[in-house]
Amino acid sequence: MKANHARKVSKQAFNELLEAVEAGKSQKLVEYLKTMGRFHNYSLGNAILIGFQKPRATQVAGFRTWQKLGRHVKRNEKGIAIMAPIVWRKKAMHADDAEDKQERKEETTLAFKTAYVFDVSQTDGKPLPNFACVNGDPGVYIERLREYVTSKGIMLEYSDAIGSAEGASFGGLIRLKKGLSAGEEISVLAHEAAHEILHKNRYNMPKDRKVRETEAEAVAFVVCHAIGLDTNSASSDYIQLYNGDKETLMESLGWIQRTAAEILEAVMDKEYKSETAGGESCVAVAA
Repeated sequence: MKANHARKVSKQAFNELLEAVEAGKSQKLVEYLKTMGRFHNYSLGNAILIGFQKPRATQVAGFRTWQKLGRHVKRNEKGIAIMAPIVWRKKAMHADDAEDKQERKEETTLAFKTAYVFDVSQTDGKPLPNFACVNGDPGVYIERLREYVTSKGIMLEYSDAIGSAEGASFGGLIRLKKGLSAGEEISVLAHEAAHEILHKNRYNMPKDRKVRETEAEAVAFVVCHAIGLDTNSASSDYIQLYNGDKETLMESLGWIQRTAAEILEAVMDKEYKSETAGGESCVAVAA
């Protein structure tokens, strides 16, 4: 794919993404957010306890919360122990010298007790709302994207121990969750590759996570859309999950289009070879 054609394709896809984001949250995202709102954000100490007892836990909740979500804990499942705070309140008698009478004053004491939670894998019942994902078969493009990533000096690993995330980038390393469908994998890989290109060496790297996630997901959308995958509401939902909007996208327009065009030029060129990555990149332009 020639560079000018890649830029044209990325521009068309970007405009479609703008329309989707402007349309607002999809019903699937609304349902997802309502359900996720029932899950607690556990303290660091409890997160460590959960990880120690069940390293592959992804969504954890108490017995009654699972019931409210239409699920039940399987028979003979062992709970994950955490520390739950308890506030003790008692009335203390207080003598007031001025009026020479007794007053009641409430005192509070914080204590902790052991409580038990369960991972979603320990439950059965009504399926939880899933976040929208990319569907379709990317064919040869997934292997070309892997080659492109490694040609940039970025290591690529697969792991089933990265928590609830489907992918993560660490500056020279991308780690993807095992078991993703081909469509999901290319979308997540494009997203993490965009983080590596846009946010690891950029001189004016945005501090706001909303901007970083919006840029990375917009690049992933453009790439997936260009190779013919069904992106449905996956990217617009993801961007809105981080409170991204049309303004955020427009402010990052140049970065998004250049990065997406670079990736597309690599993966859609039938004669693509690893030395293609030696050409002008978004990072080089920024510097």
